Amino acid sequence: MATERRRAPAMAPVAPGRRVLRAAGATDIGRMRVLNEDRFHVDAARGIFIVVDGMGGHAAGDQAAERAIAAIRERLGRETGAVPDRVREAITIANNEIHRAAALRPEWHGMACVLTVAVLDGDRAVVGHVGDSRLYRIAGEKIEKITPDHSPVGEREDARELSEQQAMQHPRRHEVYRDVGSAPRLVTDETFVFVTEIDLPADAALLICSDGLTDQVPAERIRMVARAHARSPDQVVRTLIDEANAAGGKDNVTVLFVPGERFARRAAAATGRRSKARWLIGPLVVAALAAAFLLGLNWHRLNWAERGAGLFTGRLLAPASAIVVRAGDSIMDAIGRAGPGSTVVIEPGEYRERLTLKDGVRVISRVPRAATLRLPEGATDRDPAVIATGIVEAEMAGLRIVGDAATPLGIAVLARDAGIRLVDVEVSGAAAVAIDLGRGDGVVLSGSHIHDNPGPALIVRSGAAPRLSHNAFARNASSERAAAAFVLERGARATWAGNVFLDIGPEAIAGIDEPTRAALRQENWFLTMTPTSPRGPAGRGGRQ
Repeated sequence: MATERRRAPAMAPVAPGRRVLRAAGATDIGRMRVLNEDRFHVDAARGIFIVVDGMGGHAAGDQAAERAIAAIRERLGRETGAVPDRVREAITIANNEIHRAAALRPEWHGMACVLTVAVLDGDRAVVGHVGDSRLYRIAGEKIEKITPDHSPVGEREDARELSEQQAMQHPRRHEVYRDVGSAPRLVTDETFVFVTEIDLPADAALLICSDGLTDQVPAERIRMVARAHARSPDQVVRTLIDEANAAGGKDNVTVLFVPGERFARRAAAATGRRSKARWLIGPLVVAALAAAFLLGLNWHRLNWAERGAGLFTGRLLAPASAIVVRAGDSIMDAIGRAGPGSTVVIEPGEYRERLTLKDGVRVISRVPRAATLRLPEGATDRDPAVIATGIVEAEMAGLRIVGDAATPLGIAVLARDAGIRLVDVEVSGAAAVAIDLGRGDGVVLSGSHIHDNPGPALIVRSGAAPRLSHNAFARNASSERAAAAFVLERGARATWAGNVFLDIGPEAIAGIDEPTRAALRQENWFLTMTPTSPRGPAGRGGRQ
């Protein structure tokens, strides 16, 4: 698990005599990688913007990205020839330089990259692209993907055979069939570089990013963030990177934002119009969410994940290499047989066993919440159902973990020094604590429903730093033995975003200071369903 957190921001104004734009870019290692193989370049004076995502692992992807940036900058810096021709030639030169360098050292063999380049030419932008990085144009209430994805899954998404959500969660999401560097290319090869020209009005913006963003954050959310922080390009970039990391940060993430000179003005005008109706919309949203809880709807049916960052929803189409567990089989046996990169797909049914998660293995319910896990006979109300210890990257998605008088449950998930994503998980009936997180910063809990647990919903131990996004918490810590619904020990910290808390306020979260509680109100929802909360006054809705 990476502990290094590298982020390189860049902002620059355009020189006099050119169109006056501001631009911001940043790159981040993410939560699951040990190296950052993304690179970006901002040259606002010349109107040149580049995002590169290296491929090859270890030093190779890093080398490919560095060489691509250097070659493209050098060619585009020579302002000879038509802009589309320069872009095509620059990417082809980068391709051949990477391919040449890969032959020099065995550890660089097979290195390559994907990239997107934009060159501003008056009120138009020339775009060059290979792979699955992306360029979006944002104008008004619309976000438009300009670049095609050169990948099997992206191609199906572009053809609308897959929804954005399905594509984000597809097991072949990261495969590309076109890259920069794996084979020599000719400038005359028109099937290699995608080149197009687009209008860039003064009230529009460009956003270029690596797939570390678009695999975690939906396009509509990208648009919303760009509009919300339209006056600060740097804030747009940093907010999107933070949201990608809050959703799991499974890859390096790079974002580059270039707003037109009237983009912020138009966004502010639209915000002003929306604010006039906020007095009506706010209560309606709260009422709708409250009604959903009263009706007992499953959390995944609310499609809350679509507001978040690429969470697991819908039925899974199992890859051919998946290990399928059917009712009556053992999930743990399948995990034991699974190797790194494998997926264990669980069919609907009830399974009575304890799971120990394995490094590099995904464990997912084919139908969300239709696979129920209970502890085996003889277990006590102190025993854990799922254990994750000393692993770097694993995932569990779509399972229900249940305890009751007949089948006691102590701890639903116990994690120590673990890098694990818990997505669309439902937990109820945990007597000790629903989720117990020990030292480490690699745990992500997303889109889950933690409810009706006698013990706390969450304990974050000293040294732990989980990311908690778009979850629902209701009716936890009902036992007299539970000190609080949420406990953060000294030396622990957590990132909270987009969560819904029912009938409690930030005051019910033990171990945080007042500034943190104030921030919680702004980034999460606190809904009141009863006149008073069993464990303190309920907070007002965080987003009013």
